[in-house]
Amino acid sequence: MPASVSAAPDLSGLIELSRDPALDLKPVILRVQTDMFVAAPNRDRAMIHAFESLAAGLIPTVDDATATIVADKLGGCPDLPDAVRAALAARGLDVAPPRPPQDQAEADRELAENPGVLIGTRVLERLLARARRDADLARILLARPDIPAADLAPLWLHADADGRRAIGEAVEATAALRPCPHAPRALASALVQLSHARDVNGFVTALGEGLGLPQDYLTAAPDPASRYDLLTLALRAADLSEGEAVFVFLTLNDTVARSVDRVFSLVTLFRETSRAGARDLLVAILGAPVLERGAQAEHRPFHGPEAAKSRSAATAVRPALPSRLRRTS
Repeated sequence: MPASVSAAPDLSGLIELSRDPALDLKPVILRVQTDMFVAAPNRDRAMIHAFESLAAGLIPTVDDATATIVADKLGGCPDLPDAVRAALAARGLDVAPPRPPQDQAEADRELAENPGVLIGTRVLERLLARARRDADLARILLARPDIPAADLAPLWLHADADGRRAIGEAVEATAALRPCPHAPRALASALVQLSHARDVNGFVTALGEGLGLPQDYLTAAPDPASRYDLLTLALRAADLSEGEAVFVFLTLNDTVARSVDRVFSLVTLFRETSRAGARDLLVAILGAPVLERGAQAEHRPFHGPEAAKSRSAATAVRPALPSRLRRTS
């Protein structure tokens, strides 16, 4: 029987060569191996693991141009290892998801709608990845009683109140087991100042950069209402105080600020979600790491003189909470 075309090449020599300080072959090695991975007609587990080991190790070390080229080449490529996608996301680069043919998408929907079919782990991962952008498929998966709530975390934005509560409880059960790095020290103060100035674009950018989120993170929200729910999770992960979060809800957007019910629902979400739980929900919803770049002391995502103001200056402009917001949950 002929050897598999997807047999993993021996990359040990290349890895050792890339460690030679006298040679900077890392960009060349990474681009060549990326081309080989994308061009392979079949990829078995050994090949995927070999590419993951090489690419995830080299991506943080290469120049921006090479990293961008690699992200573009991997766009739409199936079997892309999560560690490689995460390494590119940490550089601020998103990789386009696989683009299945229409018949595959239809087959997946039929599979999700069939209650008699047990959905395996890898199939579920594929369905969840598509359901993030497909509200109908998300609704079908959320209605299946055989999928644990924890596995449905990527679809939290699509879930109703009961579904969100179940998913949130499942995520909170394990969130504290993983360390939650500190957000940049100036982040909360900068966000309060940007909200006070009603600089929506600056606010969204600063929040995303502070947490290391993808540049288009708000597009994960299927509608304007859930966009603010996503922002609330990000504010919680960014370690704002409740008073600072309330100030944002009351100043950043007039439509939200004019609705006491909406503000109260956002405050309740902020109050009932732990910081680690918010971090893990964001990771699931966005399919990208959170708080990895933000945890680095040298990372300074803010620009302009107001970024240097102390957190105490921000708290000085905190509004008094409306009486309805003061009540406990």
